[in-house]
Amino acid sequence: MVFQDETGFTLHPRLGFGWAKRGKRLRIATTSQHRERLNISGWVAPMRGRQGKVRTEQGNTEGFLKVLQHLHRHLRGLTIWLYVDRARWHKGDLVRQCLRKHPRLHLEYLPPYQPGLNPQERIWRRLRYESTTNRWFETLEDTWATVDKTMRSWTREKIRRLCNIT
Repeated sequence: MVFQDETGFTLHPRLGFGWAKRGKRLRIATTSQHRERLNISGWVAPMRGRQGKVRTEQGNTEGFLKVLQHLHRHLRGLTIWLYVDRARWHKGDLVRQCLRKHPRLHLEYLPPYQPGLNPQERIWRRLRYESTTNRWFETLEDTWATVDKTMRSWTREKIRRLCNIT
C-alpha cells in the first residue's frame, strides 16, 4: 500500500513558535514572495517505512505520470496499490495508458474530502515543521535543497511513526 499527495512551497516563510528576548517579537526576514512555487508530489509506503518525492512543474497529469514512473522504479518487483485523492489529474486516458503499461501499478481513490485517511498528509505537515518553519529561503532551489535533505535524513522507523504504524 502506497499513498500519494501533492504540496507546494512559496518563498513566504511559515511562522511558528520560537524564542525571542523578553519584550521582543520573533522576526523572520522575508520578501513576502507568493508568485513562484515549488511543487512536490510525494508518496509514502507506511508499512515499509519508505517515502519518496518528485519535483513537478505543477499539479497536473504530466506531474502525476512522473510520480507513477518514480514509484515503478523505486518499488521494483512489488505490486503497488496506490491510494490517491480524486484530483482530476489522477484520472484520464494518459493515466489509464500508464497503468496498462505497468501492470504492477493499481490505482485506488480515497473518499472525497478525507485528507485524514492519507498518511502522506502527515509527512507534509512534519516536513513543513522541520524544514521551513521560521526560515527564510532566498530561492526555490534553496527550499528544495532543504526539503530534500530533511526527507533523506528520516529513518524508516520515523516514517512509520509519522504514519501511525508501530
